[in-house]
Parts: sequence; structure tokens; C-alpha cells
Amino acid sequence: MSDSRRLVKDYIEDQVMKYCQQNSTLPILRLEYTGSVYERLKIEAADEVDVMVVLQTTRSEVVLEGCGVPGYARLKARSDSKFRTRDYANAEGYINPERLRNSWFYSLVVQAVNNFRASNVNMVVRAHGPAVQLDIVRKGTNQKLLSADLVPCFQVGPDMSYYVAKPYTGRRQVSNRDLLWRQSFSLKEKGILEYMDRADHGCRHELLRIVKTIVKRNPTYFGSLESYHLKTAFMHYMKREAQGWSSGNALEKHFLGFLRALQSYLEMNNLPHYWLPGVNLLEDINPVVTKNMADRLKRILNSDAEMNKTLA
Repeated sequence: MSDSRRLVKDYIEDQVMKYCQQNSTLPILRLEYTGSVYERLKIEAADEVDVMVVLQTTRSEVVLEGCGVPGYARLKARSDSKFRTRDYANAEGYINPERLRNSWFYSLVVQAVNNFRASNVNMVVRAHGPAVQLDIVRKGTNQKLLSADLVPCFQVGPDMSYYVAKPYTGRRQVSNRDLLWRQSFSLKEKGILEYMDRADHGCRHELLRIVKTIVKRNPTYFGSLESYHLKTAFMHYMKREAQGWSSGNALEKHFLGFLRALQSYLEMNNLPHYWLPGVNLLEDINPVVTKNMADRLKRILNSDAEMNKTLA
């Protein structure tokens, strides 16, 4: 993880994004680093990071408008805003996340990479959904050292929330879904998770990494569970179980306790969003799949043989 942070600092922040900030037609305010590397929760090689590229706006330049889908909104640029051009917005001034990425950000990153010079690494740019993916590859080989997802982001609204260019993929019927921006709670989550063991030198990081590994190793059973589901369930669990994380049997006790909590969420087919009341993170998963996952966890919890096989 330390090596990944160094690569981000030396190549992405100090070179590529510095070039972007100096040559962009749209002002870039700052970068925010999120994801499992910065939460100390990466379970495999720490070779993927997420970078929010926060655009600079005045408080009234971009207006936040609800769309009926919790956690999503439309962003409307004021008539004199630099964002209200046909390159970035529709005729009514709503900023289109895909247009912004394609017309401005992707080409800007390509220019920065073409300007990049280093003796030991090359950089490869590709579109990756709503993000621009930047790969750092060791020169003369195909060895990828780091992959960074760079995502344009606005900080807007009365509470200055973050909205990222990530599309709505849920089942609800929404008009003009291509104009939706997703509210990001990544920085709040990093604030909870990055140093959650600092005060008592507990086992929280270790526990969640173990559960993430179990899920990753068993895609047949748990393929529909994403890291965000586990992270959310764990934040709920920590809020409820605030004590007893540093005793001799803490890891065993909380491992079983967290698995039971996760099994309960799956059995009820309801995992509440940590930040958005009334939002169920499991609503877009087939209930049959959710029940099968709950049943599998129940078998693991009720059988020493199944538990040992899972942990082997």
C-alpha cells in the first residue's frame, strides 16, 4: 500500500494531474483519494486506487436538483457558467457526465500522458465507464504497477456534498438517466475506516479483510456481494458493537458476530444504506440470489466443518 501511494504521488499527482491543472480549460480545485488502499482494506496487491478530480465552481454556479432517486441528482449550470456549453451540457444547462468526461477530461489526460517522460515506466490511458483509467506500466514489460480510476467530481449543494460522474444502473424507471450524478460518501467512509483501529489497536481491519477474502474466494456463492455491501454492513456492525475490539478473543468473537449480522441482512433481503435513510442496498439483487447467500452463510455458521473449509 505504501508503494501504491508513492506511485500515486510521484507520477499521478506530481506529473499527470499537475499538467492537467495547469493546462485545463476547466479549473480543477483538488484531488481526493479514496478506496480500499486508502482505507487500509485492500486484500490483494494494492494496485488499484480511486481518485476524485474535484472541479472548482462558485457556490451558485452549479445548482443541485433532485431526481426522485435517493443518492442521485442532476447538476444544472448557471447561464454564464463555463460548464454550460454544448460540449458539457444539454440545451437546458444540465451537465452530462459522459460528455464532460469525453469532451474535456479524457483528452486532457491523454495530453498529459503524451507530455509525460520517465525512464522506468510508461502510462496507458483508457476509458473505463465514467472514469478515465490510467495504468502505470514498467517500461520494457507488461507489468502493471498501478491502475488509477480518475473520476470527475463536483462539490455542490447546501451541505457541499460530492457528486461523481457515475451513472445510475438500478431498476427504477428514471427519465434522462444519462444526466444523473451519484452522490459520493467515499471521504466520509475513509474517515471512519482508515484509522478505525488507532484508538484501541483493535482487530477491525484484520476482520474485514478476512471476510472480504472469504467472499472473493467463493464467487459461486457470494458473487453478487460487492465490497461496498461488506463495508456498509461492517460500519453498521461497528456502530452497534463499539467495545471489545482489543481483547484476546476479539477477532474470533467479532468475526462470528459480523458473519451473523451479514447473514441477517441477507435473510431479510435488506441492507440499509449507511448514509441514506430508507435505501436498501440489496434491492437490485435477485431475492433468490440473496436467499441463497443467506443460506450459505447459515450453513457456515452452524457447521464447524463448513467453517473450517471456508477458512482453509
